[in-house]
Amino acid sequence: MYAIFTMRKLQLTQRINQLQYRQMQLSQRLMDLATYAGNVADGILTPGEFMSSPASIFGVQMNFLNSSIPKALFQAATATNMYMTNIHNMNMLSGGQYGMAVDPSNPQSIYANQFFVFNSYLKQALEAAGKAEAAKIKKLETEIQLEKQQIDTQLKAAETELKSVEEAETKGIEASAPKYA
Repeated sequence: MYAIFTMRKLQLTQRINQLQYRQMQLSQRLMDLATYAGNVADGILTPGEFMSSPASIFGVQMNFLNSSIPKALFQAATATNMYMTNIHNMNMLSGGQYGMAVDPSNPQSIYANQFFVFNSYLKQALEAAGKAEAAKIKKLETEIQLEKQQIDTQLKAAETELKSVEEAETKGIEASAPKYA
């Protein structure tokens, strides 16, 4: 009779080990995601951040880098063109008075800040990409936390059953042991 309990004990021990291993994997995944979230928070991946990251997020970081920069460059160029067109139109409609109001010594200076405008829009676009990626990471972290909670519940149930099986196994061994008077 106790052999049945021994077999069940082995099954439960294996199940507990599997659940603990999965928990460890999920914890590692959460740490890797936290690193990734920190790296992309500002929308820019520096070489130092990139190289010091865990291998598990290398591909994800490459995808982010390869998609966010071209999008940000396009958005910045489009916004800069719109801005400069609006500035030009305002200056033309005012008969050059807008340029004079901005800088009386050089009315054409309103066109000189195009580089700074572009960089400002580029920074905004990269920050927006970082925030969007951070939202995705947050959702993924929530899903992982929920899975960890489910595993915790399963682990507690398996450990409780293991304790009962071990007690039953001990009683089975005692009951099957020969009795000498």
